[in-house]
Amino acid sequence: MIQRLLRAQTDDERTLAFLQNLFLLIAAFGLVFYGVEHWVIDHQTLTHWTALIPAWVSIIGTPLAIAMFFSTRKWLTYAFVGGMALAFLTGLLGALLHLVFNASDLGVSLFSISGFLESMQVPYRPVLAGLAHTHVGAVGLAVGLTAWVKD
Repeated sequence: MIQRLLRAQTDDERTLAFLQNLFLLIAAFGLVFYGVEHWVIDHQTLTHWTALIPAWVSIIGTPLAIAMFFSTRKWLTYAFVGGMALAFLTGLLGALLHLVFNASDLGVSLFSISGFLESMQVPYRPVLAGLAHTHVGAVGLAVGLTAWVKD
């Protein structure tokens, strides 16, 4: 992606390459940040094996995002898009599971507005944490799906 920015000859090419690099930086930073956050809060020591999934998604996605700055080879771009799709889906599933478990613990229904809002506000299973992974995956997908695949 960096080479694409340096080789850009028109204003449109420079703008697109700049935005791709900026979004790639946001995705890479997000993956590193969430990986470190999971380590700091000891997310991996929670009682269920699924607590390891967000950290593994960050561990897989970070090197792919960093490598995309230096190469856009076909295999790397496909791997990056796959990793970002995984981050996106993991985030959606994580947010849904946090929401369902919160509602279950509180004894409220997710099919009522008050129950849904109450389940969103429980601090020990933050629903927005899962949606943060969804955001990083979506930003990464925007980069990966707009990259011209060249060998």
